[in-house]
Amino acid sequence: EFARAGQQICHQLMGEDDPQTWAAAERLIRVMRTHGEYREAETLCARVLERKISTDAEPSSVARTQRQLGGILDDLGRYDAAVRCYRGALEIQTRTLGAGHIDVASTKDSLGVTLWRQGNYHDAILLYDDALQVRESVLGSDHVLVAKTIVNRANVYFRQGHYMRALADYSRALEIEKRTLGEEHVLVAKTKNNMGEALRVEGKLEEALQLYQESLVVLIKVLGASHVLVANTKNNIAGIYLKQGKCEEALQCYMEALEVKHKALGQDHADVANTIENIGVIFAQQGKHDLSLSKLQEALDIRIMALGADHIDVSSTQYKMALVYEEKGDPKTALALCSESVQRAARAMGMDHPEVAKRGAVRERLLRSI
Repeated sequence: EFARAGQQICHQLMGEDDPQTWAAAERLIRVMRTHGEYREAETLCARVLERKISTDAEPSSVARTQRQLGGILDDLGRYDAAVRCYRGALEIQTRTLGAGHIDVASTKDSLGVTLWRQGNYHDAILLYDDALQVRESVLGSDHVLVAKTIVNRANVYFRQGHYMRALADYSRALEIEKRTLGEEHVLVAKTKNNMGEALRVEGKLEEALQLYQESLVVLIKVLGASHVLVANTKNNIAGIYLKQGKCEEALQCYMEALEVKHKALGQDHADVANTIENIGVIFAQQGKHDLSLSKLQEALDIRIMALGADHIDVSSTQYKMALVYEEKGDPKTALALCSESVQRAARAMGMDHPEVAKRGAVRERLLRSI
């Protein structure tokens, strides 16, 4: 409320096109994003950018708002639009500030996040390596922004199946964050969440669950129970319960997470699809095949709309649907879905990725069964 009041006062006293009004608006936008008010943030940020361009504001100021808008569009799952904003900001910053400037590193870091969400892991890693080199050179190796880039690179390693590399980067980043920010900080909680995911995949369920629960306590205390990061953490805890065979506990966590995500992100966000898919997986484990396929199809439709048909998450949903059709006794439909999943996954991750190999083995099994 203080940020909103400050922006309104600046607007009334100095007018819409005063730099102090823009600065107040940008502070308000950051607060809105922290509280999950993404649509309102987008509207305000787009307006500020429009006014800066039309009044020939300083290029660095235009680039800063363009980058901020890119972050909001990424929050909303509109990744192509986010990439365009980031690339526009990066072009201005590189031309006016030089490739070794800290602001250029920040934009490369943010662009890398959106690229890995789109499945473009190779370009994302290159951007992170560039950003890390600049940040360590300018800020030193024990800075929170260095940790941020390390976490982002670890996220890509995780998606590529390089779990030990990911854990090493997460551990390094977590130590930096705890030293510089303290234990009860949102960034520390987020890194614990990410590290928990890598531990879960490695089969270390109790260690992962402990990190998730520590993260959840901090996020609820700092952000409140209705924030999307709280929902994501509940999603992760549900995944552990599911691995442990505690289906009812998992379903309860997923339902709570979905309710929060619907309110914060809307019905058609890619992150909403993640939770819907997970609910479908639980129904499959309970033998409720039709309910499972209904949820998985809902998740697939959202992902295709939000991410495009060639995204790796689309192939993941197709693979899960293939397994359900196989259990239901329909190997032909299962084979068609599994084959599409393998092709998409191979394009995104390469034939040597362990996930591609796993799906390929299922496809061979389905071929033999027909």
